Amino acid sequence: MRASSLLLGAFTCPIAFELVRPATVTRHEEDGVTYVTRRDYELAYRTVLRFADDAELPVTAKLFGELGQFVVIGDEHSRPTMQCAYVQGRSEIYDAAGNLIFDGRYYDSRVINPLTGDDALTLTGTMTADHYENGFGRGAYAGHAFTLGVHLTRDNAGGGQAHGEATGHID
Repeated sequence: MRASSLLLGAFTCPIAFELVRPATVTRHEEDGVTYVTRRDYELAYRTVLRFADDAELPVTAKLFGELGQFVVIGDEHSRPTMQCAYVQGRSEIYDAAGNLIFDGRYYDSRVINPLTGDDALTLTGTMTADHYENGFGRGAYAGHAFTLGVHLTRDNAGGGQAHGEATGHID
């Protein structure tokens, strides 16, 4: 495929994560602070990148979580009220034919999970996170770069998936 026939430029797309493989979770206390670590999980999403000229690129993404580090924040009585975290991992973006077109890294910052206040760290309310993906092109997109950013939300009580409206760019 020639570079002139590739879809390039700014795009928007809806994102809704699906859990493919749950995380391995560990919890430990250090100096009176509770930390939770999540590792080795997989998420996925399917979406259509919509460009300014109305061109569309259907893609499937796989996200491989390598490390999520959470600190539990308590109220004045030390009851757990929130988890605050950052997350990092690998990302792979595939076209509709199943060809790998971008791979790189993803990062979640300011992941906020409200808690009910119990020792089980029961989630409640709405999770929020800022999610970013960056990758370099493979195959037809070799020599190009992919970026995507989205503010995610999830209803913790309802068990829904993290979702949001993303913006991005293929250079």
